[in-house]
Amino acid sequence: MKIAENISWKKLQDKVVAVNLTTGTYYTMNVVASAIWNRLADGKSLDEIVKELEEEFDQDAATIRRDAVEQIDYWKKEKIVVED
Repeated sequence: MKIAENISWKKLQDKVVAVNLTTGTYYTMNVVASAIWNRLADGKSLDEIVKELEEEFDQDAATIRRDAVEQIDYWKKEKIVVED
């Protein structure tokens, strides 16, 4: 999974703002979504993301995996994240 090529994004403190250059749609992400996004940008797998977020947010792996998959599925639907 990776960020689509038509997406421009920037870290702003602990959050991420992204824009789809094709549609002009902006996305402002909360802290957790930003943490997922940054790890995707670093080329991390879902398993790696879940493990790191479990440590960072002191939450159980099942909850983090469910939330991460839900967020990534939304981004896929929006076509801002694509399969490698």
